[in-house]
Amino acid sequence: MFYDEVTKSYAYSDNAPATATPVQKKPTKPKQDPNQDYSDKDVRIFPPCSKTKANYNVVLTIFLYIIYGLADNLWSGTVFAAYLKLLDNDKNAGVGYVEASNGLAGLATAIPVGYLADKIGRSKVIRSGGFCLIFTVFVQIYIMQWVGVDEEELEKNPSKVDKSMRAFVAVMALWGISGGVVNGPVQALYADSTPAGKRSTYYQYQFTAYMLSSCLGPLVAIIMFQYLGDDWTLADLRIVIFTAMGLEIIAGVVMMFFDDRKALVEDDDATSGDKKANDCDQDVSRNSESSTDFDKFNKNAGEEMLRRRKKIPFILFGLGLIMSFGSGMTVKFFPLFFKDTVGLSPSNVQAIYLIVPFVMVLCSSLNDKIAKKIGRVQTCIVVKVGGLLGLYAIIFFKDWLNSRPFILVPIYIWRTGLSNSTYPLEESMLMDFVPKNQRGRWKSLESVSQFGWAGSAMLGGILSDANDGDYTFTFLITAILQTLGVVGMIFLIPLVPKDESEMTRSSSMASGTIREPLLNSSSEVSVGGGGDGDASDSPLQRLV
Repeated sequence: MFYDEVTKSYAYSDNAPATATPVQKKPTKPKQDPNQDYSDKDVRIFPPCSKTKANYNVVLTIFLYIIYGLADNLWSGTVFAAYLKLLDNDKNAGVGYVEASNGLAGLATAIPVGYLADKIGRSKVIRSGGFCLIFTVFVQIYIMQWVGVDEEELEKNPSKVDKSMRAFVAVMALWGISGGVVNGPVQALYADSTPAGKRSTYYQYQFTAYMLSSCLGPLVAIIMFQYLGDDWTLADLRIVIFTAMGLEIIAGVVMMFFDDRKALVEDDDATSGDKKANDCDQDVSRNSESSTDFDKFNKNAGEEMLRRRKKIPFILFGLGLIMSFGSGMTVKFFPLFFKDTVGLSPSNVQAIYLIVPFVMVLCSSLNDKIAKKIGRVQTCIVVKVGGLLGLYAIIFFKDWLNSRPFILVPIYIWRTGLSNSTYPLEESMLMDFVPKNQRGRWKSLESVSQFGWAGSAMLGGILSDANDGDYTFTFLITAILQTLGVVGMIFLIPLVPKDESEMTRSSSMASGTIREPLLNSSSEVSVGGGGDGDASDSPLQRLV
């Protein structure tokens, strides 16, 4: 069809004159069946080929981690550990017992929470976790108001101190349940909303957001301690904790707004170098053919990918269990080590934890670039070895370093930054090799590692008191266990491809079967389009 400038009219012709102006056809939208109900389908809030807007759940998760990270690092680390030790007459064991209750609660609820997240929907479980978090905040405020801040009166009333510590054991169990939801179903929904092959980059975004907010927590604490007098007192510590409780309420409210329907559908999530820009015009037809394409992929999938997919999640879980058992012995006692052994003020201790997140973010960004060249597993091993060298230096040169905090502190920051910067790479490996309909369970299964964390935290406090407050022995046990964990990562080298771009959602759900973690252990479930717990099922269908 053309517009003839001479005759001033439209006409059809195979041979258009030179004066003709082509008429551009408007692009047609893909037709949808008017009888089909699309309300229960998992859809993206933005088109799959949109490059300017992010997925709804991705943005919400990052915002949650900013608020949650700020609140968590304002009170739950240095401040609350110091509060408990002052309340319990400078004993470390009480700190260990409280931390143990947190981990054990996470362990007890990990499997039910993950199972429900996979069956009835992530967002429903996340919403329940938000209500639990807000309830826990008010319980903790009530307990701390009842305890009071008169240290002399508490010294004369050991029965009240004992009741207070028991109450904190209970409230920290509630924190363990809430934290399990944030680190389980929220993470699983985040994985569902990010494309395979680029997942480590998205976890880098999340990690960076959490770490930067973690810097703000100590910064706010420093400002408050400077205003309050920069001393370790129950009154000052309680004010800081109450401030953090307000932020925790905001985090709980944010958890109400997650939406399973805005996660990536399987076909949108599969990314490959062969994709063309005009895929946007073919979304509906491609969705109707996705099951056929997926079956074809399953038929052609090699045994190598199947073998990798089966082993990698279990290896990562085992290594995480070992690492957490080691870390639990020291993570809550390093602030007390700087407070009591090195003699630093509250502001100085908070300054350490203000710098650490920056180092972690910097190291994590470098890790992502290095991993593209040498592989994710190889990068994790090299970086963790560097962190272990710093920890061994703190152990074997303790007498010299403890009297020189200007050298000790940079070594600690180096060690902590390196050791904890590999999270995005490890998380992306786990999610690449776990089927979508099992991610909630696998993420919650990580809470089982809190059993090691809980037991080692309690043991760390007991050992510290047995050694007259000397934390060196607990540091040594941590170093040995983390060394074993790094050695175990060698087994992942032949299993995980060096080039992450090889991974797609389809490849991570290759043909065959995989055992569900601690669920249906005697049976195997098929992996692939459809079946129980598939993303296309409604919440009621998944529950049934």
